[in-house]
Amino acid sequence: MAEPHNYRTVGYSMIMLSASLVVIALLYLAIGDDVLYSDHVSKQKQLEYKQMLEEQSASQSQEKNLSVNLNEDISMQNNP
Repeated sequence: MAEPHNYRTVGYSMIMLSASLVVIALLYLAIGDDVLYSDHVSKQKQLEYKQMLEEQSASQSQEKNLSVNLNEDISMQNNP
């Protein structure tokens, strides 16, 4: 036993290895058989982002149409 500190280092390494395996096992249990979990999450987020952009563009186009209609009404009222 020339280096007793190596046993302590090996022990800590084994504890870290077992902890990482437990984390991997918990992730597997949480995700289940869905091996494309991250792909599904990213596609869902992309869909939500596209819907948000469509809603913003629709609201902007409604604001533009509203202002055009108001200008037409004002010009029609001013030209009797």
